[in-house]
Amino acid sequence: MPETPVAAGPFAVPRRRTLLLGAAAGAAAGLAPGTARSAAASPSSSRSADGRRVAVIGAGVGGLTVAHELVERGFAVTVYERRAVPGGKARSLYVPHSGTGGRRDLPGEHGHRGVFGFYHNLPDTLRRIPLPGGRSVHSRLTAVRWVDLARVAGRPDIPVPADRWLPPSLSDPNLLIASLGGLLQEAVRLPPWEALFFAKQAVMLLTSCTERRFGQWEYVRWWDFIRADGMSEDYQKFLGGGVQLLQALRAPVASTRTCGQGMESILYDLTGRGSDAGGPFDRVFDGPTSEAWLDPWAAHLRALGVRFAFGRTVERLDLRGGRIASAAARTVSGATERIDADWFVVALPADRAVHLWNAALRSADPRLAAMDGLRNTWCSGIQYYLREQAPGLRGHVLHVDSPWKLASIAQSRVWAAPFDRTWGDGRVRESLSVVISDWETPGILYGRPAMRCTRAEVAREVWAQMKAHLADHAPLDDALLETWNLDEAITEDGSGGLRDDDPFLMNTAGSWDLRPEATTAVGNLFLAADHVRTYSNIDFASMETANEAGRRAAGAILAAAGGGQEEVRTFRGYEAPEFAAAKVLDRERWRKGLRHVLDVG
Repeated sequence: MPETPVAAGPFAVPRRRTLLLGAAAGAAAGLAPGTARSAAASPSSSRSADGRRVAVIGAGVGGLTVAHELVERGFAVTVYERRAVPGGKARSLYVPHSGTGGRRDLPGEHGHRGVFGFYHNLPDTLRRIPLPGGRSVHSRLTAVRWVDLARVAGRPDIPVPADRWLPPSLSDPNLLIASLGGLLQEAVRLPPWEALFFAKQAVMLLTSCTERRFGQWEYVRWWDFIRADGMSEDYQKFLGGGVQLLQALRAPVASTRTCGQGMESILYDLTGRGSDAGGPFDRVFDGPTSEAWLDPWAAHLRALGVRFAFGRTVERLDLRGGRIASAAARTVSGATERIDADWFVVALPADRAVHLWNAALRSADPRLAAMDGLRNTWCSGIQYYLREQAPGLRGHVLHVDSPWKLASIAQSRVWAAPFDRTWGDGRVRESLSVVISDWETPGILYGRPAMRCTRAEVAREVWAQMKAHLADHAPLDDALLETWNLDEAITEDGSGGLRDDDPFLMNTAGSWDLRPEATTAVGNLFLAADHVRTYSNIDFASMETANEAGRRAAGAILAAAGGGQEEVRTFRGYEAPEFAAAKVLDRERWRKGLRHVLDVG
């Protein structure tokens, strides 16, 4: 749970505070954080006029998307969530009792929320969540114009404008390779031969047919595909996963297909193609995620008729006659509650969903059992609350040489409300939000990986790694630091290390074979989370893929229930017409068992 130091100093040993269910439920209902109300009562089973009841298990982005799409089409939807607030990993994590004088509690996050220009499903949902004055939640996105690649002392920082890049041509592969190679040489200062080799590999992916992508590149690790072992340290860091703006893509283990798909989406977006309504590449919300998005979303869903049952942990699905007959949930009081519905949607992360797959379900659909092979990793956020704005920080900062692969952003510069007058006790003017992507590599202070540190040691270590990167152009002064807040999912394990209650799906090479569709072999059971197979644009774990999975689950329920309403839309990813002929040629070579024409040493 969020912590508040009780001894002097910003890195004092913290004490846990208990987040009351009633107060958190008040936030979920659209009340200001810290405004208490009694815990939500157990909702009675709701039934639409034609008896189409849907039980959604999990109130993350996938579950809320299912609820949104189905309630608009006349279904009676109840969402069951083990926590007291909606949003899953996307929710804000407030520091209890830290707001005074009418200000709200200090806001924290599991990780800062990027809504990238190549996202399409999620932005469509944001446009359909109304705000007072005729606006929508989408209007609360603000552009981040710079991505700074920060280096440790002695290595020059690299400021990268998050702006359009116009290559001379996409139709001439040789010219495109030269252009991409030149961009890498200029932007990240790679040796020309390394830059050109990577550019050649990138063009090979751009011109690969779908069959090769799934039949070959899915089973090749990105690290191996780009030949990282034989390249320079900077090549490995910049192109091999040392820089982590997209936390789901871990180059040493991720599939080339998944990484290539992400690279392709970024490339098209930066060239002005395939962007959401022509919007900027990098966007974040202009306030804490729950306040800017999730609370208005939950309020809108309630207004449409969605019921929320917080404090319910679903522990069992009962299969009878090839269908889910009912589910059982444990309440916060320890009682068991029966859930009846016509359709059931499991919108839980993969690591939690697999615990619902009993022997009967695994026998009914072996694809559910295959999910046991999916791998998870740790990826969590920490916030540092400063007495003044962090100097010299103007956008996302990727700490290139940090062993824990840190990415940060100074949030007061992108949030609309003045920080010191809105949150905390009036002394804090900045929230420096940091994502920790590597919990397994030893750090620079204690020589231990993050998962073998205490929470206070993690806070000191991350601060030290950031200071080492920002010393030249944006130095962090210890005197600025008021306090910190580490993701409440990271808790002490009693042996000097940590445990993570919210691990992150890792897209490994070959993991497509282990991932389920939104539909299952059980007639009234559907899935909606970021581990579900998605097809529109990208398929690595993200808010975008969770949203698309929710749309696919809702569409499948609509079809199974007999349709009659407008179909649930999913958005197709952009495909450059200049590559169409090359993909046709590659498809012919694939069918003949031949390599791609660029697949040379």
